[in-house]
Amino acid sequence: MISETIQNTTKTFKYSFPTCTNENVLFNLEVPVDIPYDGSTRELVQRVINMFHIPVYLEEELNDRLSEFVADETKRFHNERDEELLNKLKNNEINLDDVVQKWEKLFKENVVEFAEQKGTPDEEVFAVAYHKLVHSPALETILQVENSYAKTVMNTLKNRDDDIVKLTQKQTEEMEEKVRLLNTSTTEVEINELATQQFEEQALVSGRWGSQLDALCQTQRTHHRAWLMATLQEYQTTSALHTPSNSPLGIFSPSPCSSLPEAPTRPRLEESFTIHLGSQLKQTHNIRIVAMDLLDLCNVDHDNPTESSRRLQTSLSLYSSELSAVILLSESPPERPSPPTTQLVDAAKSSTEYHFHDVEYQLREISKKVKEPVERRNTQRSKEQNDSNNTQTHNNPFRNRWRQNLQTGDIYLTKHSNLADVHVVFHLVADDSSLRSGDITSRHPVILGLRNILKAACSNDITSISLPLLLRHELSEEMTAAWCIRRAELILKCVKGFMLEAAGWGGAELRTLQFAVPTNTAPEVFSTLANLLPSIFRISNPVKFKANS
Repeated sequence: MISETIQNTTKTFKYSFPTCTNENVLFNLEVPVDIPYDGSTRELVQRVINMFHIPVYLEEELNDRLSEFVADETKRFHNERDEELLNKLKNNEINLDDVVQKWEKLFKENVVEFAEQKGTPDEEVFAVAYHKLVHSPALETILQVENSYAKTVMNTLKNRDDDIVKLTQKQTEEMEEKVRLLNTSTTEVEINELATQQFEEQALVSGRWGSQLDALCQTQRTHHRAWLMATLQEYQTTSALHTPSNSPLGIFSPSPCSSLPEAPTRPRLEESFTIHLGSQLKQTHNIRIVAMDLLDLCNVDHDNPTESSRRLQTSLSLYSSELSAVILLSESPPERPSPPTTQLVDAAKSSTEYHFHDVEYQLREISKKVKEPVERRNTQRSKEQNDSNNTQTHNNPFRNRWRQNLQTGDIYLTKHSNLADVHVVFHLVADDSSLRSGDITSRHPVILGLRNILKAACSNDITSISLPLLLRHELSEEMTAAWCIRRAELILKCVKGFMLEAAGWGGAELRTLQFAVPTNTAPEVFSTLANLLPSIFRISNPVKFKANS
């Protein structure tokens, strides 16, 4: 409240009384008393009598004097306080919004009628219901419903893209015609006006389709949740589960299976190993190296019937202690995503997110929440620079850049339930120019970021994680065979040390670790990288023996 800004005061209570032998000799007593005084004056009198050895016959008089003193000083204190507050109110020195907020907080904390209703959140109730249903005969129906909803979203996205392509083509033809007639029947002003008009049309079309997609996803999310809760209630009452009459599957017609043969796919390069870590208390881990695009773990082909098996395992482990994660390198802040984050956003928006906020909302919230810790870190670094008088850093042209954005090695994560094989995506901020160099060390910020990710994974029930072995998602010219081997050896040794360190952190155990290299890696280079694993990790080999005849 406003009165809290005015501190309590301390007044001195004075009392004089004569001695027993000579009435002309007075003892002067001075006792500091807090005003307003919240305690009992009679109790304070007893404490004063015992402390200063005052005669007992003075107790009543001392109590009357002290009570009168406390009453007068308290009244004077309130009068002065109220007068000061009234003057501040007249001079507009009081923020009425703060007063209202404090009163609202006090009412919610002390008055039952205005108290917030505390109970099990709806999200927690839905999580329990979903976990029960996916471990019941309803699992197949749930996956079919989600796949049907996803196809509706995909069709809407396709219509949006077609509409934008047609509009862009039309605008391009109009602009080319205007430019062709420049200086004959068209002026530069008309061309600029046409460009402005076309930009507004593009923004209008994008906004209209965006609103339709948001409304569609919100409707699907609401209907899906209501259907799941009704299905759970039916399952609990009848102990038998059939496809309910209100199932969203009723509005979709089954699509005929295509009889066309599938295009032959290139065989994937991969090797798997079982390793042991630790000298006394050994832990077993599955290590896998594979040539793949990490975004393949996120993309879902809703038209492919075999994709349901991937989504099945992801749904079963969504609310469990066996989560899966992937690490993606990002060069830009969350509010302005760049590849591969933009490709992840496209994959996540291809279907409705039923359990968490959509990925764009998560990125916006992250960009807001990181401002305070980033500013706090920048302030601390500025103090260190001022203390060391590092003029070179003060003249750094990139100083303002790191003051505002996340830096190399920083991490932010997004949660998903509609991706193919992962539940959590760790976005590791990395500077591509520094990672192109072949001489990075184990103290590089990106490698330290890997350590923090593994620590966070162990602390949050993540048992399977995939990461780029070369800290690059694509091959480039400077990535020679020697460069790849040197980088892979560094990452494998660092990860091994981090996993040994993770054994003492507690929490979940990283059971599966998958190292991904770019898909166009040469088979010879891949074979060399795979051979590094047995030399760095302790491979579990079977014991061979010959039976005696």
